[in-house]
Amino acid sequence: MKILLLDVYKNVTHRISKDTSGGYGTGNNFGNTLFTNFLKKTLKKIHDFPPMFAAYTFSVLFNKGYDIYYCKELPEDYLKYDIFIITSSIVCCETELSVIKKLKEGNKKIFAIGSFATNMPEIYLNVGATVIVGEPEFYFLGENNFIEDLKKDKVIVKHDFELDDLPFPQWDKIITDAKKISKLFGNYASLPILATRGCPYSCFKYCVYPLQQGRKVRQRSSKKIVDEMQLWSKKMNVKMFIFRDPVFSINKKHTLEFANELINRKLGLKFIIETHLKILDNELIQVLKKAGLKGVKVGVESPDIKVLNDANRFTIGKDEQFQKIRELEKNNIQVSSMFILGFPTDTEKTMDDTINYAIKLNTTYAQFSVWTPYPGTPVFEEYKNKIIVKKYEDYDQYNLVYKNNNLDENKVRKYLERAYEKFYIRFNWAKKFIFSFING
Repeated sequence: MKILLLDVYKNVTHRISKDTSGGYGTGNNFGNTLFTNFLKKTLKKIHDFPPMFAAYTFSVLFNKGYDIYYCKELPEDYLKYDIFIITSSIVCCETELSVIKKLKEGNKKIFAIGSFATNMPEIYLNVGATVIVGEPEFYFLGENNFIEDLKKDKVIVKHDFELDDLPFPQWDKIITDAKKISKLFGNYASLPILATRGCPYSCFKYCVYPLQQGRKVRQRSSKKIVDEMQLWSKKMNVKMFIFRDPVFSINKKHTLEFANELINRKLGLKFIIETHLKILDNELIQVLKKAGLKGVKVGVESPDIKVLNDANRFTIGKDEQFQKIRELEKNNIQVSSMFILGFPTDTEKTMDDTINYAIKLNTTYAQFSVWTPYPGTPVFEEYKNKIIVKKYEDYDQYNLVYKNNNLDENKVRKYLERAYEKFYIRFNWAKKFIFSFING
């Protein structure tokens, strides 16, 4: 029996990641100006990896002895496969559905997996797929008769497994060149990795991570995390790891244990994290730096506290933000700050303020995206009658998908382009970018 894990993408000039936004995915469509088109094409070339849930699913089945393959497009000889596992996402939804329809014409058996299929199963059920509701890697890890389960519409994942029960992802069977995974923080062979799942923060109203991962934080043992890093540093000469946790270091004790384990082994590896600035303190920064922390992605979102409060977004004060970012940079840790335009109460003035604040922070990277009420989240119920797009693939986090009382979609799009141009086309940014790599 041959199994194909099919991770299909629509054909566009910008990067699409199914691993971001809690597995819903994003499409980095920064704009249509000469400069933003350059950014889109560049990012697509230097930053690309499959979703973690797909990698774990592949590895569970591979370790059980199944004849399984991974592919990003439907191969010409697809009829030779008996079972298909389709990764779901909001940003490639219609593309995925068209592939499922084609497979059903050949009477193929299909699982749809991932957080989008979990929360919007009817979309995939309607074209003939069996939806695995929950974390698919744990379904396949259990003793389930998935041949029989393929006769059902939905399979609900129930298990008593821990993250440590999962095998390491078989990256050498999935990725052909680790140097093409990410070059944002240096020209290293890189791989994504996981330390924790789940997020307890109050932003679950609009955040999609809790929809599948839950609000309870689950963590892998420090030893297993470093064991995995050591394995791939030897097997694939990987020097950089990109942690895909919703909020890295949410458990300080666990984070310090991991850092000290990595320090004690003296592997000389580097890693990138995404976290909340309120978590970082001087002690943690120093220990993580010693362990190999190279870069940090942090959500700043907007400098306007009223805009943030209206959207139920939490952040720390601007003075504290500035101080912690400078503390990271003082330790030669690069910072990528993330901002949001098109909040429900945003105006042209508040969006200008956001762009100017990003310029003031002048971090190594800045990411600007558009506020999006995702289907399946509580906030979507408030905005479902204001949705102005017809395709799920339009929910790419870079286009306005709802009727904003102050702004239209064209205005927000222009501000998105303006944000990228004003931030990156500056001498002070170019100088910061160059020195952040020289000093690092």
